[in-house]
Amino acid sequence: MRWSNVLREQIHLNTAKALSSTALHEMVADQCRQNRDDLIAQGSASPVYTTYVDGKRDAAEETAMLQGGLVVYVFSALAQAANWALDQCRKRSPVRSGAYRDSWVILVDGIAWQQAPAKIPKGSTVWIVNTMPYARKIEVGGMRVSVPPGIVEAVRQATQRRFGSIRADKAYKPLQGGRDARGEPIPYVLRQAGIASGMSWNKKAKTWSRKHAAYASNRADRQAGQQMLYPTLILTEPGQ
Repeated sequence: MRWSNVLREQIHLNTAKALSSTALHEMVADQCRQNRDDLIAQGSASPVYTTYVDGKRDAAEETAMLQGGLVVYVFSALAQAANWALDQCRKRSPVRSGAYRDSWVILVDGIAWQQAPAKIPKGSTVWIVNTMPYARKIEVGGMRVSVPPGIVEAVRQATQRRFGSIRADKAYKPLQGGRDARGEPIPYVLRQAGIASGMSWNKKAKTWSRKHAAYASNRADRQAGQQMLYPTLILTEPGQ
């Protein structure tokens, strides 16, 4: 909303220079749209937005009052949050072959999103999830890698702090259809009982240690033949 002040000042500036009412309205409208498009081009705002002209939703910029008129573009916080969170997930990923880093995907209302994250519609439910079969191991610390465990949880907390109007949750979700970065089918089906590795990440020392010897898990959802549940970051807009 801070950009509404910039647009209000522009309207006053052009009022003093316009030669006719029609020319003024067109000049003001063009300048408002240019300010909007510049923000989008810079990556500072989502291309998904709602326009308010003097308080009227979806009105044309040309209808703004010439004295004290106000044009406001409300950009989708959800789209911006999803774009930022996806980037954070990739930045925090361990990189060896690159398969894990490249396997972060976005689902919008349960469907794989093929467009740019910035175009996600307002009011959607967004999932950000890694499709590799060892994604759960990395998240819970059951696999020793070059980064701390809990990538999804860390990004969830950071996203919630950065985008106060967005709700960020974490859950373990089933996936259906498609293939991961290695070409293997999704979902991954456990071929044997999951292993409790006993590995633990010490945040203070920033190193791995072993709490207990590895053993086969007896949890029902970790037995051979069970579908893997993927750690998922869930983003929604309360009130939408």
